Amino acid sequence: MNTLPLISSLLVCTLVTSVAVGLEVEKPTGTYASQITPRAVQNRQMQGGLVRATWSEIEPKPGEFDFTAIERQVRLLKPEMNWTLAIHGGWTSMEEVNRVPFGRRRALSLTPAWLVDDLHAKTFSMSFRGNPVQMPHYWDPVVQSRLNQMLHAVGKQYAADPRLKLVYVPQMTSNGIEGHFNGVPADTLLEAAGIDPRASDAEKKFGDLWVKAAADTTHSVMSAFPNKAVAFELHELFRSAEIPARIVAEFQKPQYDSRVGIGMWWISGKTDYQSNLIALLKDYEGDLYGQIIGRSDQKHRFPNGDYTAVFQQAEALGMRYIEPWNYEFENHTHDNALAKFNEFTAKKYAK
Repeated sequence: MNTLPLISSLLVCTLVTSVAVGLEVEKPTGTYASQITPRAVQNRQMQGGLVRATWSEIEPKPGEFDFTAIERQVRLLKPEMNWTLAIHGGWTSMEEVNRVPFGRRRALSLTPAWLVDDLHAKTFSMSFRGNPVQMPHYWDPVVQSRLNQMLHAVGKQYAADPRLKLVYVPQMTSNGIEGHFNGVPADTLLEAAGIDPRASDAEKKFGDLWVKAAADTTHSVMSAFPNKAVAFELHELFRSAEIPARIVAEFQKPQYDSRVGIGMWWISGKTDYQSNLIALLKDYEGDLYGQIIGRSDQKHRFPNGDYTAVFQQAEALGMRYIEPWNYEFENHTHDNALAKFNEFTAKKYAK
């Protein structure tokens, strides 16, 4: 089996602290487009953009790397604009493909299929938006080793780019960045981890595996991008904020050197969705980064249809940066609100 030596690879993860400590890290502020487009970059309120790529695009064959998907998006930015990076982990295969909004079609793989076909990483069956998929175990040593290698290849290519301000931690979840398994039964997750769903401490045992896998991948990102800010996106698991709270506590340890912040890709201005997690993050003193849950014309997503409530919530939480959809930048829907948030973060987080 063509794998890296697992012990030495994981040691790289655990020894990352000596790499990170003491470095000056510049963190992003203001409004970044959640998708970079030629029209969006014309908006003066756009401070930068989120570059998204899947692991399967970046490493189509083991050890062979292709950065075309990243380069294509970075080239659209104006020279004065910055960027952040999200590499999607997630499922290795989708058996059916349903059409998604706006005429796009879903990818057939977020994580490369060779991870399972050639390296025999362990997976479990689940459903993603009505499609059956195979999800690798986040805690599998093969998965962790290969994530580490991929991230270091990307870091070798881009860690020295001064315009890259933040890197999200890949996750083995429904969309490979957000920390959720929406719609997946709890028993499915517990049984995948070899845990008896009837055990009184079943969710705690799953949390033990999940928090360690999250920490290991985060160490890999920190090691691969030693002078960059890092973010880990959180959602409730098992309809509870208990596991997210453990992750938050983990990232407050000294070895993370205040580089790792929390991502919220579901800010809406509402407080009745994941209210326990909102309460947790309201008291969180670390960095918060957010993505707005939808477009401003999707009125049902916002309290009383008021899109500007998102900016109020972001300011109340002290977010450094948020990602409105490109729709807002392209159509100049809320330029004043974007400008005010840019001013708020520039003042609050001025060096």
